[in-house]
Order: sequence, then structure tokens, then C-alpha cells
Amino acid sequence: MLNKNGILILFCFIILATCSAPTLAQESQLPEAPIYIDNQPFETRYIMRDGHLLVPALFLKHTGVKISWNKQYRSVVFNHKDIQFALPVGRDYADVYGHATGTWRRQSLSTKTIEFNGEAFVPLIDVVRKLGMDVAYQRERGHTFITTNIPVAPSAIYRGDPAMKQVALTFDDGPDSYYTPRILDILNQKNVPATFFVMGQQIEEFPDMMRRIVREGHGIANHTWNHPNIPTVMTSTLVDEIQSTQKEMMKTVGRMPDLFRPPYGALTKSDHIVLHEMGMRTIMWSVDTIDWSGQSAEEILHIVRRDISPGGIILQHNFQSDARFLDGTVEALPRMIDELQAQGYEFVTVQTLLEK
Repeated sequence: MLNKNGILILFCFIILATCSAPTLAQESQLPEAPIYIDNQPFETRYIMRDGHLLVPALFLKHTGVKISWNKQYRSVVFNHKDIQFALPVGRDYADVYGHATGTWRRQSLSTKTIEFNGEAFVPLIDVVRKLGMDVAYQRERGHTFITTNIPVAPSAIYRGDPAMKQVALTFDDGPDSYYTPRILDILNQKNVPATFFVMGQQIEEFPDMMRRIVREGHGIANHTWNHPNIPTVMTSTLVDEIQSTQKEMMKTVGRMPDLFRPPYGALTKSDHIVLHEMGMRTIMWSVDTIDWSGQSAEEILHIVRRDISPGGIILQHNFQSDARFLDGTVEALPRMIDELQAQGYEFVTVQTLLEK
């Protein structure tokens, strides 16, 4: 916690920042600055109001807390273990829930929670303190530091056992009606399994293609319902994205896998914790073909040759594209399989890759 000298230093920093930072009325583009969370820097936009620093509420997901939106009361709700409180927009108080009594009590804040361009900004120091975290401003470095006291959840998985000469082909964003059947035809011809990280809305639109994926022996995994950038959504939205896709998979193919890949590979500390609590294993990749950008077959093969190693997970895509961005993926796939098999690699699903 801050001592008296620390509070004075922080107050001086805020006053200095107030003099240099634009106000809401003057600028639509907000300034940015790093805030260190457990010694790791995270850039954030900020607003100075009444001499106090306000940051986007969702920025605090980097600390590991759960953040949701109460539409009825227009409040940002923070949750961590037995700590729960809500900050109504436009008010200079927090409503704090007492689990022992089952009642809410009102506590004042240093300044109001505000809305800017449809986004809630909350007073940083007030929120961090209510969450039981330590905060300090280091004048010599010119940075704010937050110590969360929240352990990190198990990290994402980027590869399998490097002692096993196995490799997993993975395809994101499907199923679809153009690229998925072409990819499946090649995999069937080569007698090679892959893992498809599917989206709920795509399963709903192409259920027969989803059934074909499973029928032909491929692995499936969760890739959200409609591909949001997870760090920018509320915790409740993340949970709904995963659960709705799980339900759609169960309805369509009778399976609910425990593998998940975040869109863009982007997660906050809070998201990692939520996924772990939901029993999901987060799967990333060790080889990124960047095929979504319209890479040619030769460019894709060059990346695979350069980056592949035992236990590798190769990232590719099978999304619907009128612009035919994934033609290179389809062209490269049979050659990739042949080359890696010639090097002694065994193709397996991600589920099999992780068995040991």
C-alpha cells in the first residue's frame, strides 16, 4: 500500500499529467501511457478528471479480475474471489456487495466513473485498492506500478513433446462450404488427421460440413461463436462465446472438447484464469503460416520449412472468402504433408499431440 510519501508522489504525478493531458472536451483522441502490472508494461488510453487518472474498465482485465457490464444499472462490475463491487457510470460512488450479509453498501469514490465514446472509464487508484492490490508511482522511472497479488493461471500451450516427431495441422474459423471440403478431400486422400478450431456461428450455418469433419476422424476445438477480440470484451461475453459454441458442437456432433484457441491469439490474465476455471486448455501454435493474408503456396511452404520442429502445431485457416485468400493454403497442403512425412513426421490431432 502507498505510504504518505508515495501518495504525495502519486498526487504530484497526477497533477503534472493533468497539465499536459488533453481534456475530454478538447480531444477525441486520448493520450496513451504504459502502466506496469506485475512488472509487465501494458499500454492504455487514459483520461484525467478532477486530478485523477481514469482508464478503460476493460484494461483492468490485465490484472486478472473479472469484469462485466450490468445493463440495467449501467454499471461496471468487478469480481475477484469474495470481492464484488459495481461502479455506475456518471456516479462518484461504488456499490460494494457483502457476501456475509447478502447486501450492498455504498462507498464514495475520488471521482466519477465516466463514459467516453461508448466506453466506461474508471478511477484507477480507487478500483485497484478495492481489489486489494498494491499501487505505487516511481518518480525516477515515471511509471505507475500495480502489484496484483493474483497468481497467473496455467499458460497457453504452443507445442507438443519436442522428443516426439509429431506435428498437428490446425485450421481456424470454419467450417465453410468452399475451403473446408477441399481441405478435407486432401486430408482424406493423404490419410492424415487435422484439428479444426470451429466457430459456433459457422457450425450453425454449415452443420453438414461439421459432421463431415468429425465423421472423417479429425479433431475439433472451440474458437468462440463469432470471433471477438477477447481482451476487448467483458468476462460474461467471453463465457457466453465459449458456452454457446460448446452447446452448438454438442447439438451437431455430440462432442464438447476442452481445447480452445482465442481469435488473434489474444488473451488477458483474466481471460486465462476464466478459461482455466471453465476447464478449457488454451492452444496456440508454433508455426504461423500467415495464410489468412493471401500468402502463396511457396510462401506458406517456406515458413513451414523454416519453423517446423518436433511437437509443432501449424496454424492455417478455412474461413469463407470471396477474395479467395486461402487458395495458397489448399495448394500448399498436399506438398506440406508429403515433405514432412518424408522427414519422418507423424501427423496427429492436437488431442493426440498432448496425450503425453
